[in-house]
Amino acid sequence: MGKYIVLDIVFHGNSLNYDQGSGNYQELKKITKWDGRQYTLVSRYALRYSLLETAQKANLFKLTEAENLIEAGKGENKVIQPATEFLLTGDILNYPEFDLFGYLITDTSPQNFRVAPVKISHAVSMTPFMYDAHFNANIGLANRMRKMHGEMKPNPFTMEEHETYYQYTVVVDIGNIGEMEVYIKPNTDVTIQNEKFKVKNIEKINALNDEEKLSIKLKKGRNEKDLMQSDIVELSEFTEFNDVYLVKYKLKDNKMIKERILSLIKALMNLKRSIKGREEDLSPKLLIAGVYNDGPYKTYRDKIVLVDEYVEEEYDEIEETKTENGRILKVKHKSSKTRKPLFKIKGIKAEITSLDEDKVLSFVERIFHKEDEYKDVKVFKDESIEVKI
Repeated sequence: MGKYIVLDIVFHGNSLNYDQGSGNYQELKKITKWDGRQYTLVSRYALRYSLLETAQKANLFKLTEAENLIEAGKGENKVIQPATEFLLTGDILNYPEFDLFGYLITDTSPQNFRVAPVKISHAVSMTPFMYDAHFNANIGLANRMRKMHGEMKPNPFTMEEHETYYQYTVVVDIGNIGEMEVYIKPNTDVTIQNEKFKVKNIEKINALNDEEKLSIKLKKGRNEKDLMQSDIVELSEFTEFNDVYLVKYKLKDNKMIKERILSLIKALMNLKRSIKGREEDLSPKLLIAGVYNDGPYKTYRDKIVLVDEYVEEEYDEIEETKTENGRILKVKHKSSKTRKPLFKIKGIKAEITSLDEDKVLSFVERIFHKEDEYKDVKVFKDESIEVKI
């Protein structure tokens, strides 16, 4: 079954993902659940975008440069995808966004796709949407125009709003990180920057330090190109069958894989989202972390319930007063209520501990040292919420 890390995350946020809308009405993305009510959501694409932006700003991930991307297709059906030479040399594994989240290359040759080793669900609100909205207009700009042109014509618009808790799940398939494969056939077309070259030759050669590398020679008329295997990868498989070559690359340094996964978790722990002039903090308030080796993994996302209850505390306070005849003891029975959000998690047996980035990383890191069947689950909570199991 391999090694897996499963993170069920609850965060607090406000109006995080808008749909296309219509006219001057800005509509939040929504989904209808089993109870017939509508809930707002943050799509997995929006979460991945913010995750990559957060990781880049924190110097955790390096994102792909524009020269490694191409536009493929025709007319309005063009898509942006990784460049072919970027794929065939294995250099694509140098970038976490493609290694962790996969890619699809369909309109150039060779075609290729990579299943994402890191899967992110949509984040769905834990309370239904009640169609709160507010009316806006750019009155400041319109007023300055009025002083020049004598009339004020602001641009009014209405925005939907939903401030609440959201939950989503991240599943990390550790065994498939840092590896990729591509199929290539001699004498067929290879697209290089929208030009078609023919595959002239594919062979392993001795490079510097007697290191064996893959060389793919291409030809178009008198123009020739030699695509050499990237220095960051090693050739884990090179097999010919039915006149097609299977090429498998993997990262040379296994430490890069561990560092990449820990960087991903650091980015999740500090996730931010910039939207409509706001910087929303999507760092977890509640996190259920599970690590699994050689066995089935489990998610508790559908077991987390936000309960609208007060948290009550009851205690006795003793007051002592000395008198001429001795002392008087007064026992006061007190109770207090706080409006902390209460989350109940069903069907789980796990320790609850305070939410701290170092504690989460330390818990997750142990999976890299396990070889036999193993599983462990822990609940991490922020001090702003209460959790009951």
